[in-house]
Amino acid sequence: MTPAICSGAWAAVIGWVGDGLADPASIAVLQERLARHGAELSGQVPELLLRTPDAEAAVRSWLADKDLSHWIPRADGGTAAQGWQFETAGWNRARGAEPVRLEEMGRTHLDGGVDALLAEGVPQAVAIESLEAALLGAGLRLGLWLLQNREDWSRAGSAERRDLLAEALKATGVGALSGVALSLVLSVALALVPGGQVWLMALSLTGLVCLLPAARRDPFDLSGCR
Repeated sequence: MTPAICSGAWAAVIGWVGDGLADPASIAVLQERLARHGAELSGQVPELLLRTPDAEAAVRSWLADKDLSHWIPRADGGTAAQGWQFETAGWNRARGAEPVRLEEMGRTHLDGGVDALLAEGVPQAVAIESLEAALLGAGLRLGLWLLQNREDWSRAGSAERRDLLAEALKATGVGALSGVALSLVLSVALALVPGGQVWLMALSLTGLVCLLPAARRDPFDLSGCR
């Protein structure tokens, strides 16, 4: 992993980890829907919704056009304990009393993730996180570049310093772009992939390994991180 991508990964992860994860039990509209069907929540709500500044408004918007769809129809004795998803109301009602097929489960999951990205307040939250990741990614990459090139800068003449400054600006720009790109990837993952906290921890560990010095290398020698 290059330093730019490493800086971007850290920037994206720090931004999303810093946001609190809302407790689904505190969201009245969600709990009312679950109680009506005797359902227990186990990852059916995209985690991205729970990380927005107003999680209740985001979840309410997301649920507005969704039914709690039983995988086995209630007409056939199906219960929420046998499996369920939040599904676009039109799809659920068009199916009638037919059981949910495997491909329909996948389509519903994908549709729910896309809807989460468009729910109330989510695009703004994603944009803010991307901007923060860009600034943090640029700062991390610039700081690493300065550590790598501190001796070259101190020895350089005016012409060489201009070249080094151009290189520093390029590194900063790449770090910013990397932060934005990875923040957007992380937003999509939090919308589509259950257990987003696990992914955040995995990215944190990946970034930490990238920053640790290689075996038998001087920990203050950053020449290999260019």
